[in-house]
Amino acid sequence: MTNNAGYALEMIDISKSFGNTVALSNVDLRVKKGTIHGLIGQNGAGKSTLMKILSGLYPSGTYSGQIVIDGKPVELSSTLDAQSVGISIVPQETTVADTLTVAENILLPEMSRSPLKPYNKSGVIAKVAEFLKFYSIPLQPEMLTSSLTLAEKQILMIARAIYMQPEVLVLDEPTSSLTGDEIKNLFAVVRTLKSLEITTVFITHKMDEIIELCDLITILRDGKIVCQVDRVDFKVDELVSHMIGRDLGELYPQQQLTSQDAPVVLSVRDLVVGNPSKPGQPLLEPFSFELRKGEILGIGGLVGSGRTEIVKSLFGHYKILGGEVQVLGNSIKTRSVSESISHGFGYITEDRKAEGLFFNLAIKQNLTASIIDAITKISFLLKGAEKSRARVYLESLQVKPQNLDEPISSLSGGNQQKVVLGKSLITDPKILMLDEPTKGVDIASKAEIYRTITDYAKDGNSVLLISSEFPELLAMSHRVIVFSGGRFVGEISGGLENEKDLMLMAIGAVKEDSN
Repeated sequence: MTNNAGYALEMIDISKSFGNTVALSNVDLRVKKGTIHGLIGQNGAGKSTLMKILSGLYPSGTYSGQIVIDGKPVELSSTLDAQSVGISIVPQETTVADTLTVAENILLPEMSRSPLKPYNKSGVIAKVAEFLKFYSIPLQPEMLTSSLTLAEKQILMIARAIYMQPEVLVLDEPTSSLTGDEIKNLFAVVRTLKSLEITTVFITHKMDEIIELCDLITILRDGKIVCQVDRVDFKVDELVSHMIGRDLGELYPQQQLTSQDAPVVLSVRDLVVGNPSKPGQPLLEPFSFELRKGEILGIGGLVGSGRTEIVKSLFGHYKILGGEVQVLGNSIKTRSVSESISHGFGYITEDRKAEGLFFNLAIKQNLTASIIDAITKISFLLKGAEKSRARVYLESLQVKPQNLDEPISSLSGGNQQKVVLGKSLITDPKILMLDEPTKGVDIASKAEIYRTITDYAKDGNSVLLISSEFPELLAMSHRVIVFSGGRFVGEISGGLENEKDLMLMAIGAVKEDSN
């Protein structure tokens, strides 16, 4: 029998295969009680499979090994089993009920266990308000969940998990939709949980978060644990090397300077974006900018500043109420996505799960979904053309596995994101708009995506780039235009040395650029 002293969670000798594919091999994960334990590794390393076993999604009997909670062996055959022994997991995917209030979402597990108990709305609101106040969680209990932003829904899922008072809280990429202040608030909550002897397993691809928050780190690679590192021994370069099995080299590619004499590819003048929930009313203040050939232009700001709405309006998702858009000097009107693509635009959404992929289709069908007309003749799909066109991007983007017929759902998050990128690149856009292109992606996949974006710009194409990770935005962009509270506030040059200036502009602490 293993020595359980001091461990909140032990996953002992865990192995799991899918057919001939080994997902986990003899994994021993031991998490000390009352600690913040980092679990890191590339997409496909086995983190999600391990957590699905812990959550009961992969029940006992479908894997080998043993799970021990607070010194007691447990059998988990469902998510309810996991919850009953004190395991609470917040997944990457948004899993909230949009038709319910914040309070009802938080109390949903409790209410589902007592379906016949009378429902007291005012009592529910008061109860949840007290809970949110105690943990300084910035949500209003009476708000309808459908009105929340993606970041707020992420916070709601975390709040719901904390409300269940778990012994072990698992946070899987919890900051992927959060801004700087929201991340600080989350870290404060996690540290409060630690003071209450609640254990947290923290899964992330962001090394700065690991360094700041975690007491220990376990690193998975190819379904095996390669090392466990104590906080005093954290060294970013060594951690990354353990994750990918080699030295990464430079994360951000060297950018090629763009000339001020380069042709203007996209000109936006006094654009007014319509509010989809309030027809005829503007969503943002009028704004203007130019994008040159071969340029990567960053769009900076906090969540809610209007970044996403800008690119969605250019791609035909939101109605344009006023102003002018010119592509290569020609005024255009974009009323639909197909019109936008015909004008040379490509777009990658920030939410690949909800908007970027068709999870009931194979990899090849996802890659070619945006060019279906080009590979169809008299209503018949040209399967040879579909396969050959998809193969180009499968190989150039190094999607793994290299099997076009695999379901997209079988891919890791990083490889799914590469398919989203390929789905846009296959239309041969001249202006590529990227909204959080490395969200939920491991560091090695990030480096590959960065190189793809940089090479695309070096070939004479142009990029609009949105990222909540300011170092990423500044390192990848030649210039950054900044928005705060729905209005343009200025422009700065790319470069990591400008991170403080970018933050000051994003929070509205700098007056609008007069140029």
